[in-house]
Amino acid sequence: MSYRRAAAAFGSFCALAIAVAACSSGGSGSQAGSTAAATSGANGSAPTSAATATVVPASTARASGSSVSGVTVSITGMPSQPALAPGGPSLEFTVDIKNGSHRAYHDITPVVAIDHCTCVSTAMQRAPKGALQEYTLVGGKWRTVYYNTIGTGTAYLNVVEQAPVTLNPGATLSFTFRVRLYGAARQAHAVHAGQTGLLVTVVRHSGGSATKLASVRVGVPVTAG
Repeated sequence: MSYRRAAAAFGSFCALAIAVAACSSGGSGSQAGSTAAATSGANGSAPTSAATATVVPASTARASGSSVSGVTVSITGMPSQPALAPGGPSLEFTVDIKNGSHRAYHDITPVVAIDHCTCVSTAMQRAPKGALQEYTLVGGKWRTVYYNTIGTGTAYLNVVEQAPVTLNPGATLSFTFRVRLYGAARQAHAVHAGQTGLLVTVVRHSGGSATKLASVRVGVPVTAG
């Protein structure tokens, strides 16, 4: 197992074990899924302003990110020329979330969504059907999570793919995912060459609603099946 995957798996494991124990590296180094007590802002609430997604061409997708109030999310670990194809291999990537502020953020989680795709000839251009999996430390296996596609509005932000956790000042969480498109026989519409994207948004769940903290988008070409 590569160092990157091991680190991402550890972060995922800590998120799953959040109700049992805290996982902390101590000092001012990175943390994964820590629940240690921390001082929040004066009113204890998340910022209400939403991040504007940073759009990154596929050719520069190795490291990218955007931030609001010190929270940064990035997509790394992708090949220099990522691509998806119906029935083709999975595209693996790592999501890193870092809290560069001096306050703790509670009940946060990453939401991975597949953006609209010019590869289908429909009015909404919803992405082709597929599957999303996350690598877990438990048994060293991939677990299937909700395959989230963007339609109209922001309903995709309410999807919970990871249990919400607390991200303390200076802490970092890492998750490794892989996404693939089903073959032509399982698609509702014909898939041709086009363009889609991976959109990762860090949200805070509170009172049944999701507040966007930071987001990043990486463009991904789709080739015909």
